[in-house]
This record gives sequence, C-alpha cells and structure tokens, in this order.
Amino acid sequence: MATHYLRFLTTSQVKRLYDTHIARAQPTQPTYLEFAIYSPQQHKHYGEEDLFRLAGVLAEKIILNHAYQDGNKRVALLAADMFLKINGYQLQKMLFTSDELDQQLQSAHIAVATNQWDAEQLASFHRSVAAPIPRITSEIQKYIDKSERS
Repeated sequence: MATHYLRFLTTSQVKRLYDTHIARAQPTQPTYLEFAIYSPQQHKHYGEEDLFRLAGVLAEKIILNHAYQDGNKRVALLAADMFLKINGYQLQKMLFTSDELDQQLQSAHIAVATNQWDAEQLASFHRSVAAPIPRITSEIQKYIDKSERS
C-alpha cells in the first residue's frame, strides 16, 4: 500500500480532527499549530523519508507547541494516526477505546509532553504498533483528497 510519494496533512485538516473528536474550538496559538503541521514537510525536504519519523515529528511538535488550550496530546495522536492512514498505515482501528494499545499510545504521548521521549522514540513506538490499513474508508479518502503531496 506504500506510495512513492508522501501525503501530508494540512492545518485545516488537523483543525477538523480537533473539532470532530475533541471540541469545537480554535487554536489559541494558530501560528504554533501551522509550524507543527509543516514540520514533517520540512524534515522531508531535508532528506527524511521515514514515514514513522515524520509522524513522530508531527506529534511531538503539536504536543510541545501547545497550540490549543486543551487536548494537544489527543490531537497529536489523531494527527499522527491520520498522517499514517493517508500514507497506508494505522496506529489502531479505533482511537480512544480504552484498550491496552490505546493506553500505551496515550502513555507514549504523555512521555513526549513530559520530555521523557523525543520524536525518534515516539516514531519507534509508532512503528512497533502500526499496521497496514486494510482498506481506504470514505473518511480517509477525504483526507487523502485534500492532503498535500511531496
């Protein structure tokens, strides 16, 4: 399912994830959110090709930039998962389901927020739990259609 190019989320797509799954609110620091969203593209521009490292960078920047008043770790998880999905992988079928994997994902993102882990460690964890997506759902297709390619 891998492609020869990567797809990247846009700022409006991450805002949509936040609105849909967390709360209807605008970021308190929109510039910080934009910086976080475009960080994976910058890393790719300078030679990073590893999908999981790019997802780790995305999540780390969203968490540490703290663009929203609340829910930064959750939106980072949603964004990393959707970034992987539009590129052929998923962290799990349903996020926030209170199963063991969900608890591990939450703990990993807390470790980033508390500076116990960096993007590289998060990438390794994501790689260890990710799986190829079995099919492109209509939701994923909508994100693919509006994503940026590089």
